[in-house]
Amino acid sequence: MVQAKENEVTQSSWLVDGMKNGDVFFASPSLQWRSRGLQGAVRSHVPASAAAIKSLFEQARSQGHAEPVMFGLVPFDPSLKASFTIPSQVAFTPSIHGVRTSAQPNGRKPSVVKRTPVPAPEVYGDMVRKALDLYEAGGVSKIVLSRAMDVELDAPVNYEYLMLDLLRRNAHGYTFALPIWSDEACGDVPAAVMLGASPELLVRREGDQVFINPLAGSIPRHADPAEDKSRKEGLAISEKDLREHGYVVRDIVRILKEHCDELEVPDGPSVIGTDALWHLSTFITGRLKNPETTALDLACALHPTPAICGFPTATAFQHIKELEPFEREYFAGLVGWQRESGDGEWALTLRCARYDGDRTLRLYAGAGTVAGSDPESEIRETATKMETFMRAIA
Repeated sequence: MVQAKENEVTQSSWLVDGMKNGDVFFASPSLQWRSRGLQGAVRSHVPASAAAIKSLFEQARSQGHAEPVMFGLVPFDPSLKASFTIPSQVAFTPSIHGVRTSAQPNGRKPSVVKRTPVPAPEVYGDMVRKALDLYEAGGVSKIVLSRAMDVELDAPVNYEYLMLDLLRRNAHGYTFALPIWSDEACGDVPAAVMLGASPELLVRREGDQVFINPLAGSIPRHADPAEDKSRKEGLAISEKDLREHGYVVRDIVRILKEHCDELEVPDGPSVIGTDALWHLSTFITGRLKNPETTALDLACALHPTPAICGFPTATAFQHIKELEPFEREYFAGLVGWQRESGDGEWALTLRCARYDGDRTLRLYAGAGTVAGSDPESEIRETATKMETFMRAIA
């Protein structure tokens, strides 16, 4: 029997040393988690539901996992199968801010052999133009359109280089490497791994308190400080971006009112930055009506939000299926962790890639389009988002 164990470690470092394919890693602004290997892990590949999660924790308890912590990926289409893992042992420690780890990654970063856009940039521009026609016809106000990039490397990913680079670029976000299971997976070998550095928290639960931080509306940063400041100030008053952000916040608040007695919603968004982009951000807090509602329960009630789908959500979802020439799978879904008590954090699976465990990755990026969007600007925005990941892997 494998004895589950949650070890608290105190060294001042990121927990990425010796990372291998299949190791669980998840870092938020406050906490980082790491497992070593998947031996004895409990896993499932079923659609996300309260019953499925309860069953998974019960299975972990029956196998001797004393303090189980679940890590998971929920697809963009919530009706599809999710990937959940409860490692036999997982360590955690506070995340690091303003501190550089002294550890030097072993080996080298791979080189890129080939890049294949999916679809070609000009085709993506045509997708945006079709969305603009839909806005003129009425019935939908926002559609988030995504594209991908298939990348072939000359060697497997160097996890230490990759994760440290993403962590440096995303110190106040959600950085992750989580296994993807399939019905055909054998033993402890996952079908693939989802890697990424998302800037966006969907739900954090601490007892009966919940915290939600939608981002919508963004602009690339600039190397010149004066121009960068001008872009930040321009985003704060951009009619197009404020309208896009408003769709997201109003819909989230509508759903939160069904689950929360108390809500604190700022009068307007603030502007926050990553290394590559400025974003409009609204930080919402609430108190649950039912304390048994878990972080994932609430995340699934909100998902997919207009931030990664569009508005009205159901209509935008259908247009995405018609316009996008590939399946998003776990991109723009949910990624996070949860205790058996229901406390946990779930972010949106953004700035990410699906890694086959060998030499191939599929990178993803999306952009919210509304009436007045410029196809060339959306091409540039999605390229900027993917480039953050490209700089990290090679």
